[in-house]
Amino acid sequence: MRATRTGVAKRSARVLGLLLACWGLAALATAAAPLVVAVSEPDIAAIVKDVGGDQVETFVLFKGCILRRQLQVEQTVRQSLLKADAVVWTGFLPEAGAVRLAVGDRPEHHGRGAWNPLWIDVSKGTQQVDAAVATSCGYCEGDVNEFTTHGDPFFRLNPENGAVMARNVAAGLTKLRPSEKAYFKGNAEAFRNALATDIARWKAELQALAGVRVLCTQCGWENFAKLGGPELIVCKKAPGCPMTPEDIAKHVKQVNAQIILLDPRTIARVAKALREAPGVIVAEAPSSIGDLPGATSYAAIFDNVIQVLRRYAAK
Repeated sequence: MRATRTGVAKRSARVLGLLLACWGLAALATAAAPLVVAVSEPDIAAIVKDVGGDQVETFVLFKGCILRRQLQVEQTVRQSLLKADAVVWTGFLPEAGAVRLAVGDRPEHHGRGAWNPLWIDVSKGTQQVDAAVATSCGYCEGDVNEFTTHGDPFFRLNPENGAVMARNVAAGLTKLRPSEKAYFKGNAEAFRNALATDIARWKAELQALAGVRVLCTQCGWENFAKLGGPELIVCKKAPGCPMTPEDIAKHVKQVNAQIILLDPRTIARVAKALREAPGVIVAEAPSSIGDLPGATSYAAIFDNVIQVLRRYAAK
């Protein structure tokens, strides 16, 4: 009887040990689950992936130009947005307004049915041509668009802002997962170092284009002009208020542009007017990796635009 009881005790101990091991593995699996991060646009999403590594799972909230009336979160990601641990945005009010409209009346506080992501504003500390304005609480409600707010979320097109954005992302992710602080900080530093090397190369390549006058249909390229080289002229009267096709046709002649840098998302009638402008080369280059096939890195958008400009300037 004693032997039998001893055997039962040993078996029970083994079973208990297996259960504890399983529970431990389950806990580890839960802890290792990636953070779900909603990001305003593809270029910034690439930075989030570099900084967050295997600790994040990202999706993009908006496609195309953010400076448009009645900006809306893409329908395909609205359910994912409800599960987001963080929202990474540029501090531009229409983005936050569109996010709030997409999640509806869910309360932003802890509790049943609550929606409580961490808002990570990557604009903090960046150089901006036309700074965006955001509310202190991180969002606004109601029908917001570029005509009722002001600012320019395209500071991302100045690659010298890249390291700042990466640092902001690392700080935000650390708040959600403090145990990975060194990992996020290390990734952000590696991103900064690699980008610094790229920026030095880009500045040298752009110097070869000094004196070339380029009219850009994407006003955000004025941020890229900070690197020097060609003269990048943007066709806008005010933030969010593009010129009419007639205005642009006159403007092409007035500014004596040699190249028109045409964004693929340019309004069709505007693109038509530009293509018909005499005595000027039209070169097409996207302003986001979301429109650049096969591109996955933040640096890819700058490599591409410089290659395009150099190719057409040589003609």
